[in-house]
Parts: sequence; structure tokens; C-alpha cells
Amino acid sequence: MGLQEEAAIILSNGFEEIMDNYNQTALLLNSCDKAASYYHSKTSRITIDTTANIPTDLKLQTDIGTIFAKKQLIEQYEHKLGLKLAKDYLVATIATLDGLMEDLYELSIAHQEPEKTEEQIKRMIRWGDKGIPVDLIVRLPFLKEHKNPKGFKFEDFLNTYEHLRQIRHATVHTKGQLRKRHLSKIHSLEEKMEAKQRDSVQQFYREDKVVLSPLTTFVLRHWCLTFISFITIAIEEATDNQNL
Repeated sequence: MGLQEEAAIILSNGFEEIMDNYNQTALLLNSCDKAASYYHSKTSRITIDTTANIPTDLKLQTDIGTIFAKKQLIEQYEHKLGLKLAKDYLVATIATLDGLMEDLYELSIAHQEPEKTEEQIKRMIRWGDKGIPVDLIVRLPFLKEHKNPKGFKFEDFLNTYEHLRQIRHATVHTKGQLRKRHLSKIHSLEEKMEAKQRDSVQQFYREDKVVLSPLTTFVLRHWCLTFISFITIAIEEATDNQNL
């Protein structure tokens, strides 16, 4: 199987994984809307114990649970759960993209340096000037040359991608607090962006805080699928031009 065929499988799997993640997130958001409406309509007293469905043998001797009343349930379903879903979607989606990029890089090395063992190739997978994205572009130069109908290049997508990786890092490691190193990188990337692209990524933070919502989930979905489509078309066109 040639590089183009194998790359197409990697990209298709990544596309499907992101779609599955989004579809599940969308269904959960819909469930939150339905639940919020339901609890708004309830006139009788209602409570939910978060440990009620835990099997007896898995409960602690002195267990710690939370009991939500109507007002708290509405707050959870209208606001807090949407934020959690947005966070989970961001983390999972960027992880999927990271895996996709690493798989493409590994594939390019395997085809261009067939004498290398799988273990040797694995040790070469890294991020930075000697790995992804710099060496990936060197190995697959058609990525740098390709433009989409709106004039966006691979570099433009990479700027947004790295911006989102900074947001993801702060979300996971610093509780959404953007440190100086995050902000320095983010502002440096934004200087390379045109206005619409910059406005899009700036929805993910305010001052030094990450800001996530169902809206950022929709923005991220749109960008990710566009990015994967960009790479897919770039590879197809390079194949047609016999550059692979």
C-alpha cells in the first residue's frame, strides 16, 4: 500500500473519531437542555443523590455523596455540565489531532527511510523543529505548497493548531489559568493571523483565563474537520501530480 492510501486511512479514521466525539457531545448537550427544561417544570420537591446508583459493594463504609435539589440541578444542566462537555471535547479532539499528526509523520518516515525499524521510527516521533511540524513539512513539502479556496495555507492551520494546544495545555495542567509562557506563545501566533482567524481563536480565552462553552465546541469542530479536509485534498492533489 502506498503512502497516499495509508495516509487516506489515517485521515479518514481521524475524521470519524472527531465526528463521533462531537456527535456524542451534541447528544449530551441535548440531554442537558431536556433535563433543564424538565426540572424547571417540576412543581414538587425533587432531589438527586449522586451515590444512589452505586452498587452496595462499591460504596464506602462512610460514603461521600452530593444531593442536588431543584435549583442546583437546573444550574448544573444549564451551565456547569455544558462547560465540562466543552472541556472534555477540547481535550479529546486535540489528542485525536496529535495522534493523527504523529501517525502521518511516522508514515512519512517509514516510506522515505524503509531501512529503519519500527522501534527506531517510534523514537523519532517528537514535536518541534526536529519533528512535528517542521520535519513533517520537509518530508511532505506539498503540504506547505497547498492552498484551500479561501487562500489558507498549511502554516495558517498550524498557527491555529498550536494556539489550541496552548489552550488545551492550560485547561489540563493549570486549571484554565494562562501563564506567561502560554500568553507569550498565543500572542506571537495571533500576530501571524488575519483578522477573522484571530477573532475565532480569541473566543477560547479572556485575558489570562481559558473560556470554554458549547460555542467553542462548535468552533473547534468546524476548524478540525476543515483542517483534516485540507490535508486530505493536499495529498490527493500531490498524488495526481505524481509528487508522491
